[in-house]
Amino acid sequence: MGLEQVKVEITSDQMQGYLRLDPPPEGMAWPTYEEVRTKLKEEGVVFGLKEEVIHRVLEEKSGKLTLIAEGVYPIKGEDASLKYFFETDRVRLFPKELENGRVDHRELSLVQNVQKGQTLVEKKPATLGLPGTSVKGEEVKAIPGKEVNVLLGKNVAWEENRIIATCDGEPTKIGNKVTIQVVHEIRDNVGYKTGNIDFVGSVHIRGDVENGFTVKASGDVVITGNVEGGIIEAEGNVTINGGIIGQDKTKIKCNGNLYARYIDHALVDVEGEIKVRDAILHSVVNSGQKIILGTKKGLIMGGVVRAADLIDVQHLGSKMGTQTEVEVGINPGFRREINDIEKRLPSLEKELDMVDKALVLLEKKEELSSKREELKAKLIRTSFVLKAEKRKLDNRREEITYLINERQLERGCIKVRQTIHPGVKVIIGKAVRIFKDDLNFALLTYEEGEVSIQPYR
Repeated sequence: MGLEQVKVEITSDQMQGYLRLDPPPEGMAWPTYEEVRTKLKEEGVVFGLKEEVIHRVLEEKSGKLTLIAEGVYPIKGEDASLKYFFETDRVRLFPKELENGRVDHRELSLVQNVQKGQTLVEKKPATLGLPGTSVKGEEVKAIPGKEVNVLLGKNVAWEENRIIATCDGEPTKIGNKVTIQVVHEIRDNVGYKTGNIDFVGSVHIRGDVENGFTVKASGDVVITGNVEGGIIEAEGNVTINGGIIGQDKTKIKCNGNLYARYIDHALVDVEGEIKVRDAILHSVVNSGQKIILGTKKGLIMGGVVRAADLIDVQHLGSKMGTQTEVEVGINPGFRREINDIEKRLPSLEKELDMVDKALVLLEKKEELSSKREELKAKLIRTSFVLKAEKRKLDNRREEITYLINERQLERGCIKVRQTIHPGVKVIIGKAVRIFKDDLNFALLTYEEGEVSIQPYR
């Protein structure tokens, strides 16, 4: 038999089998079809055989390595997907700007309401995919599709593959959590008539927030007018159809996203994205994600503006050389938290030292009165609490430092669609650059310890 002349090779994934015929010794015959099939069976190649190709190799007495068996590859499962039945980007609900620059407030539709039982999200589940078969006839498992993560907040529930509202209210999406907020509506300004607002749910204000007044909400805050020196705190999103007029007194803080027409002389801390239509002026603005300015104006001038990932703007600074600082690459919330920890630790260590010294003095006394025994027990409890707090702060400081270092500072960038003016200070990660001349159409990134300038496309 000419089995020695039949060479069979199988790829490492066992999905392809190859055949090659070596010339027989002089006076001997070339292998037959039956001998080739016997050899293939010995090597375990039993599935996906290309009979016509095998016959052709035998006819041509081919010495080339030829594909003569191919398995069926598995089909990867489809990833899960989500379809939202409410607007998740509130900036799209802003009233439309007319050609003359005015706004048609008749189109004002910042508020979305849903009824109990209404579908909010529809999930298309991931599929397992279809298994394949190797040339050895063995099953090849498919890679299942990826799941998609969505969290349930208040007043929502799963019903088969849908998330539905369990009460009337306003749907909101913060990160990947969907919630229905009960809405408290104020049809006037927040001022002396209403007093301060503190509500477990969403707050909709049809007027302005006047100077010196505070609005707090566990959901979203939607304001039709302006914020004129007030304080807004929300666990959800903050949407201001007008502007934030700071007078260096306005403070905005939210865990979701912020949308506003402009920000002027204000302090803003946002964990999510900030979208501003016209300008950020002489303010301290921090975003845990992106800061995006729209329209042709799209200006950041004066103050300090920081974002973890991206600042996208038309104009940076001004022709007058206004000092303006912008920073990307580090989550501003981490920086603030580190500063707070650094402030607390010295006083904590001082308190611990005083408690430990008092305990040492008590330990020296052979007998203690009942009052001193009580004092000693109290000091031991205090020491335990202080040490636990110190341990927690030290761990959190290490965690934040790790997150900052692991986060690849190079990812932060600044897009300038028009002009960077003199007087602008740019910080990306650990790199700093101060601009002394105009620069147009620039993409600023971090590269080898420097602020790199590339053309904006």
